Amino acid sequence: MNEKNNRNVIEQKSYEFISLEERQGDPKQLFFTWFGANTHALPIVTGALAITIGLDFWWASLAILLGHGIGAVVMALHSAQGPRLGIPQVIQSRAQFGYFGVILPLLIVFTMYIGYGASNTIITGQGIHETLGIDLNLSITLSLLPMVLFAIYGQKLIQNAMKYYTMIYIVIFIVLSLLVIKNVSLEMLNHGSFSFNQFFLVLSISVTWQITYGPYVSDYSRYFHPEQAKKTFINTYIGSFISSAWLMILGAAIGCMAVNGTVMSQIKDLGGNLGFVLSFLIAIGLMLVNSLNIYGACIVALSIASNFIKFKTTIKLRIFTTIVVGVFLAVAATIGAGNFMVNIQNYLSFVLFFIVPWSVINLTDFYLLRRNSYDPESFMRKNGSFGKLRISSLAIYLLSVGFQVPFVNNGVYQGAISKHLGGLDVAWVIGVFISFSLYYCFEKFKKESNVELTNDM
Repeated sequence: MNEKNNRNVIEQKSYEFISLEERQGDPKQLFFTWFGANTHALPIVTGALAITIGLDFWWASLAILLGHGIGAVVMALHSAQGPRLGIPQVIQSRAQFGYFGVILPLLIVFTMYIGYGASNTIITGQGIHETLGIDLNLSITLSLLPMVLFAIYGQKLIQNAMKYYTMIYIVIFIVLSLLVIKNVSLEMLNHGSFSFNQFFLVLSISVTWQITYGPYVSDYSRYFHPEQAKKTFINTYIGSFISSAWLMILGAAIGCMAVNGTVMSQIKDLGGNLGFVLSFLIAIGLMLVNSLNIYGACIVALSIASNFIKFKTTIKLRIFTTIVVGVFLAVAATIGAGNFMVNIQNYLSFVLFFIVPWSVINLTDFYLLRRNSYDPESFMRKNGSFGKLRISSLAIYLLSVGFQVPFVNNGVYQGAISKHLGGLDVAWVIGVFISFSLYYCFEKFKKESNVELTNDM
């Protein structure tokens, strides 16, 4: 592939700062990007969980709306950082953790990308296998090809494709919604009851659903001009909130109808051949969506490498890194298509411990403490104003992670305090409170007293 001929087609950036001369595009693209990111099977299955645990449709819908309404604010605030800073999302945390300190959150986010990427690949492969009868491993491999291709071409192609993908899948989910309305009864929707623990669980799932998009969003908004930050926030919020809330509520309605089967099998039964087609299209929809994970993993991998090796991203380097990530996903998905899904979901619950305090520290520093007064060049300098390693920030980060453990109840482990709360899981709330309180108070104290810890290098 000739690098000179393809430089206007394939993205040539990864961790680097996007200069003002290179900024282009309309933040309206983000509506389609983040609307499309949620138009697949997982929100539907997750919404049905609210019914499975005992809520009726109405309480489930309220918890879903409140949770996504709150969580999408956090996600959109991260997205608005992109135009102002012009760099990918997680590497922005050099401002809080130092040039080398950012490696910890980068590694955690990389494993999150791999985890989501592998699970989405398995779901897509299984969808192709069950509907077309193609061998599962071959289905997984074939589904990865367009995912890797989109990630290679990068941000511009992904966002353009998301526009058309969103338009098509809006029609698909409108058809599915009409089928559900036609077949569901009021009696089905009223089945269940209210429980605060169950209501809070669904609300928590919805909030954290949005927060886990935090590491993604600036990767797709960093090419916009700084004055477009407000429009970036609005389009990100509206796109992500509407699609995720809609499909989870739709999933809850389908869950009311699914007595003995799964949600996807219930979709197949709704409209005969039409239901079969809808379930297939919903399954393969993850092929484009999953390119977000591969693209993000590529950026994070090169960002980690940039801490140790000075280099400029080239087309060949991006192609090589993306293919390596794709191969890694193929191996992970084909080896563990059985128990892997269970294990990866448990691991992703564990990763959430780290994502929540990272998000809070990053947003607190950007919006409340420094108020966007960053020197963009310092993000790329080892001896810049952010320092090499901010031990105080890393200590607060890890303390915030540790404080969540007694409050967790995720099916694998239940903390002591959660047991006393009747099984209630408030770990993410504790993570928000502890990380904000410790980081904000410490940084304000340090600034006002003009005291620098000797451990901060």
